[in-house]
This record gives sequence, C-alpha cells and structure tokens, in this order.
Amino acid sequence: MKPFKYLLLSLTAILLLAECSDESSVVTEPIEDTYIFPAPHEIDNIPHHTFKMGALFSYQGELRSGKIQQSDGTATEIYYNKPLFNANASTYTPDNEREWWDDLVEEIEYSGMDYVAANTRGRLPKADTDPKYERDHGDPTRIKDFLKALKRRGITDTKVAIFDDTPASWASARNFNLYGAYVYRISEATQKNLNLTDEQVLYPLDNLDEIYPYIWNYNIKLAFDNFYANNGEYKDYLFRFRGKPVLYLWNVGGFLSCNYVALGNKPIDCTGKLRAVLAKVQEDFKSTFGEELFICADKSFVKLDETLRNTPEILQSINGWFVAEGNNPTSFTVEELNGNKVGACVPAFSTGEINASRPMFLDPYHGKRFKDNFNKIIARKTDLVIIEGLTDMLEDAALWRSTDTKYFDFPNQRLNILRKYNSTRAYPETLRVECEACDDYLDLSEGNTGRSYRTGNLDVYKVAGSETTPTLWYVGNTEAGEYLEWKELPYDKGIVKISLRYNARYAASVTLEFGEGDDILRSEVIKLPDTNGEWKTEEIFVEHSGEKGWRRTILEITSGTPKLDYLIITNEKKTNI
Repeated sequence: MKPFKYLLLSLTAILLLAECSDESSVVTEPIEDTYIFPAPHEIDNIPHHTFKMGALFSYQGELRSGKIQQSDGTATEIYYNKPLFNANASTYTPDNEREWWDDLVEEIEYSGMDYVAANTRGRLPKADTDPKYERDHGDPTRIKDFLKALKRRGITDTKVAIFDDTPASWASARNFNLYGAYVYRISEATQKNLNLTDEQVLYPLDNLDEIYPYIWNYNIKLAFDNFYANNGEYKDYLFRFRGKPVLYLWNVGGFLSCNYVALGNKPIDCTGKLRAVLAKVQEDFKSTFGEELFICADKSFVKLDETLRNTPEILQSINGWFVAEGNNPTSFTVEELNGNKVGACVPAFSTGEINASRPMFLDPYHGKRFKDNFNKIIARKTDLVIIEGLTDMLEDAALWRSTDTKYFDFPNQRLNILRKYNSTRAYPETLRVECEACDDYLDLSEGNTGRSYRTGNLDVYKVAGSETTPTLWYVGNTEAGEYLEWKELPYDKGIVKISLRYNARYAASVTLEFGEGDDILRSEVIKLPDTNGEWKTEEIFVEHSGEKGWRRTILEITSGTPKLDYLIITNEKKTNI
C-alpha cells in the first residue's frame, strides 16, 4: 500500500472561526478527540427535491438460482452487469435461495430507495398441477419470499409496488395457456406451425370476459394477495402514493397497435376498451382489498384510448419509460396526467451487441448519464420516479453491485447514485456498510477461503439464516496489511461517528483512511479488544465533517486476525456550538 499521511488534529490546535454579522451566526468546532475530514471528492450540489423514487426488479427463477449469472450471454448479447453476489447455480437449492433474497434486500436498503416495483408476469392455474406451466418468470406468488426477506432483516422503510408486465401477463400467458406459445404476438410462422386461424391470433380486447382472468385473477390479484393475506401481515410494506397502493402497467402497444389480418391488416380500435379494463381492475381491487389503487400506466394506454385522459378515478398517472432505439433515443422521460408528474429513467442500456439487426445502446458515461437523468427529472419538479432496472443484467441496465468493469467504475457505483438522489435519505442518520460488499480490497491469501458471497481473493464467510433470521456474511481469515476500500461513502456535515462490528479471539488493531490524492486523513492505530469469540459493535472513530459529501474510505488491519462484519456510519446533524 502507498504511504499514508497522518493528519491528527486536536481540539486545542483547531478553532473554526467565523465572522458574525448578526446573532444568528454560529461558530462550530470539533469536539474532543475528533479529526477534521478532508474535503469530499465530489461537491454535493443536488437541488432540493421531494419526489419518491424506486426501481423495477425482476426475480425469475433462473436469476435467483444463478443460472443466468453463470452464462456469458446469448448469440446476440454479452452479459456485463453480473452481480457481485455470487448465486452459484451448481449448488442451488430452495433452501439457499433465501440467500439471494437476503442479499437483494440488503442492497435495496443500502441504496436508500423509497420503494421497489416487483415485475409480475402472471401464474396460470395449470401451474399448480402441471410442471409444464410452472414458468417461474415473474410469478406473483413469489413476492411473499421477498416480503419475508424484508421482515427477516427488520427493514420497515422500504416499500413495494407492483409492476404488471402487460405483454407477458395479458398476452403471452394467454397464448401459452391456449396454444402453448409464450409470445405476446403470434408470428405468421408460429401461426402456420400451430395451424391457427386469423381470428385465433387476434388479441380479443373486445371480449373482456375472456381476457380479464389473465389480467386480474392470474396476476394483479395474486400479487396484492401477498400483502393483504393473513390479516394483512405484510400490508405495511405496500408503497403508497397519494395514500393509495401503487400499480404500474407497462406498454401495451406491442400487441394492440400492430396490424391483424382478421381486422383487414389494421390495428385494434382500443377506444373505451382499455378504460373498461382499468375500471374493472379498480372496481375489483376495491371490492377485494377495501381500497382504491393509484395506477401509473405506460403512456401507450392513453395514446391508444384517449378516453382514459379524463378519468382520474380510473387512471391517475402515466409514464413515458425510456427510448433506446430510433433517431431520438432518450434515457429519461417525464409525463404528467391529472396533476401527477412521473419520471422514468435508466442508467444505461445495451441489447443486440453481437450481430443484431436492431442493436440498442445507451452509454452510462461512467455514471454521468444516470446523474444527468436525475438532474433533468428534478428540474421538471417531478412527483414520482420509476427506474429500470435493479436486477436487469440481461440489458446491462442493472443497479445492483456488479463485477462489471466495462460499464461500472466500481461495484457500488449505481447504488450510490440512487442514494445521492434520494430526497430524504442521501445522508441518513445511520448507515450500515457491509464489509463483504466493499468496492476493492487487498487480501494476502490466495482465493476466497470462505467460498461465499463473491468470487476473488477476499475471504468471505457465511452465517446461515432461516425463515426468520437473515443470512449474514463477514470477512474472515484476515491478517495485518490487508484492507477493505469503499470508493465513496456519505458523510454529512457535523459530527460523524463510525462503529465496527467485529469478532476477535485475540486483541487486534485497525486504521481508517479517508480522502484521496494529497488530501488524506488517516487515523491513529485503533485498538480492538479481544471479544472472546463473540460479535461486538464498538465505536472506533469520531470526526468532524465541515462539508457534506462522499469520501473514499479504507479500513486497514494493522495487527491481529479480526473477523469484520460491517461499519455503521452515524451522522449527527447537530454540531458542537
């Protein structure tokens, strides 16, 4: 490691003086035994805003098991945004699937998002008796596993919306149920192969009785049942906007605005028909769950059915998602309906990289695109924001911690950007920072001796969880000279305290380093007393932050072999006066 520069400063050596022009001016100074922080590497000049922000997430079986993660891609795609958390497909069992959920909720909590939106694609009744229909590709009944993980970890301030992937739930599920073809629009080749008539291929929007079970019974109702069942056990986890549970509806243009032979090569006339669908959803939600929905639909709904523009009791808002193809691609949109402004954005996007006829690409520009999206959304005084896509490694739009070195600068980059732009949680009073999830490290032993959490040389061990206790991970097999590094962590203005949860059978010691370049603060050696093999949390550092911002942080082991679980950063808003 490069040499460090000590900047120990005592109270008697430092006085922060300010010229007082009136009685409201104050002079702040560090409290006893504190250090003075170096300036943040990035000035926090994000404008004030109040929107609620959340991200779409998928949770299909091949993602939870690690099967997709083990793949390098397809004939047209390369998967770059692979997760840092290593869900090992070769050792997957339903029991250790809990680990995937436990890591996911920890990353969501770290990100500071107000909510997430579960991407649901329906579950056919046949799946209960015939494995052929068990697709596990956005099964709404699986949301209960996510809610259990939130409860296990004690997370209460992250809420959950439902995102109806309409092409899949409204159309693909129907075609699969009737014809065995899981596609939202049946091609001429598939029609010929299955010997289907033009009328069978036509999506029957006119027949509400025929299509509605796929929309409500097999998807939306199943999704919300997870919250209201068992006397509303998980009802408090519902994300509410304007006091109502939130339902997102995705683009229906792919199967409603295309030309159908049965209609004389014309698209379906949707006027009044989409309104009828959503009116029935509102009616059934009220009669089933006792309250009204806040629906945010893709703007294709009002484009295809203009009658929805003047029905605030049915449709409350719309979003424009993003556009990654054509001559005018955009990675953010803001749409307004009924006085509700909804922003949507994506940090990056890439499909069809290899030999594709229609490749789509939005460069992340080292995180700049994501930040620019938020700044533009803030400038438009947006109320609600939905982001693609927490787990979207298939389109290189993922937000989770990633091993990607092509589109990510470091594993926590996009999670950090999410927290920076949260309206209330950018600088939380307390932030738990997991040691195993650091951005970089120096480990002097070869390989991951704990064979858990991540690939590489960092030795990460697992403490198995259960249905009621979360899976935990920690860094072990440590030795002097090893370190963990976070490229940036949030420190508010005022007094900042850092605690460490560790386990040591013998006395050990560590140091903390903050900043970069010539502006570095390194602590004295911090002694870690013997804990007799028990986990203990000890306050190890107190510092004065003259300016809020994000700073590089390094935890180095200087003696002993302590096991390291997590840091807790406590920001005390009130400074010594």
